[in-house]
Amino acid sequence: MSFSSEIKNELSKMVTHESCCQMAELTGFMITNGTVAKEDGNFILRMSTENASTIRRIYNTFKNIYSITPITNIEKEKNFKDNLYQLKIVDKTDLEKIFKNSLINIDVRLQIVIDNKIEIEKKECCKKSFLRGVFMGGGSIADPNSRYHLEIVTSNMENATFISSIMNEWNLNAKMMKRKHDFVIYIKGAEKISDFLATIGSNKGILEFEQIRVIKEVKNQVNRLNNFENANLEKTIDTALLQIEDIMVIRKNRKFQKLPAPLREIANLRLENRDDTYTELGKKLNPPLSRAGVSHRFKKIKEIADELRKKE
Repeated sequence: MSFSSEIKNELSKMVTHESCCQMAELTGFMITNGTVAKEDGNFILRMSTENASTIRRIYNTFKNIYSITPITNIEKEKNFKDNLYQLKIVDKTDLEKIFKNSLINIDVRLQIVIDNKIEIEKKECCKKSFLRGVFMGGGSIADPNSRYHLEIVTSNMENATFISSIMNEWNLNAKMMKRKHDFVIYIKGAEKISDFLATIGSNKGILEFEQIRVIKEVKNQVNRLNNFENANLEKTIDTALLQIEDIMVIRKNRKFQKLPAPLREIANLRLENRDDTYTELGKKLNPPLSRAGVSHRFKKIKEIADELRKKE
């Protein structure tokens, strides 16, 4: 299973109670995945994905919001390796119900476009749900073992511009480009991708991504330092992984900016210098701090993270 599929599986199991957030998520999915076509003179709304958990979530959302039961279908893709899970809505009454009571509409080219941006922008929870739907519908993340690249594909420029603007409310540095007939919103850089995963609520994804990132960066450092001892490497990796996990728990709970300045300082240093020992980190502080002093700060960070875990 790809890294993207693991993220979508996790997102598909999230519980969303608020109807406004369910609607925002469905809107994000449909503008990146839904297509409208005419067959035998009748309009059809069609969605498809390789991810069974995602299509099941969308199926249930249609039932919850509209009391509509989409037609389901499973096909083999051309490479005969993966199933393609499809949803179709063909009933005219059902289609009218969706487009009269949703945040979307159809333009003259039969493209699905956002019709009510204000409703999505009203609440932070709805904006996050919208981005979650966008990712499940048209998003992918490259294998972090090879490169750091996230992208979302949609066929409409107006939709792409809106998606990009919502992403950049979290300073994700999202950019847009045209690829053939599609528009691609993309993020490069490990930290920004990690922030995006935090925004859409992928906690397991963040931890796995950061673990891969730390190990990758440490291995790269090892390749440059021929005399790096294996024992020190393993200890550094283990220590860095645990500390970064604590920091990410604090960031996820939006408590990072409330940390005392000395703790924020050492946390940022650890994120920027993932293979440094306590002594090396201490020398980079102003004024410098002893190994014991650095260790004490990380113990404080761990205590705060453990308290936040108890509340989750």
